Amino acid sequence: MRLASVIPLVLLLVLAGPAAAQRSGCGMGLGLEALRGAEAALRAGVAAPSLLGGRAAAAEAAGALREAAGRLGQCGCGQAAGHAQEAEGLAEAARAGDSLDAVRRGLDRAQFSARLARERLDRRGCS
Repeated sequence: MRLASVIPLVLLLVLAGPAAAQRSGCGMGLGLEALRGAEAALRAGVAAPSLLGGRAAAAEAAGALREAAGRLGQCGCGQAAGHAQEAEGLAEAARAGDSLDAVRRGLDRAQFSARLARERLDRRGCS
């Protein structure tokens, strides 16, 4: 009796396709790598000794966050992609800061959003 009730469940699991993040070619690993790279660039920008260094780090972070958001979105990680996209916008805005302090503040906010994306993936995976 018990085996008979388990067989339909096993068939359902076998026939179910993989989640979007598990499909080959979605680029989840590349998205996570881009997110890590962005976080490193954001840290460097917050610690930058000059306005030009801060702006260069902001540009690097924005590019990596753009890539991360795109890849995570392709994998069905909508919430994390949204946080990465928000961080990208903040990094882009920080690039235009007129002082080192303004750039650092903008990058600090971008760092927070990027951390939300990573922590969401760490806690809940793609959703």
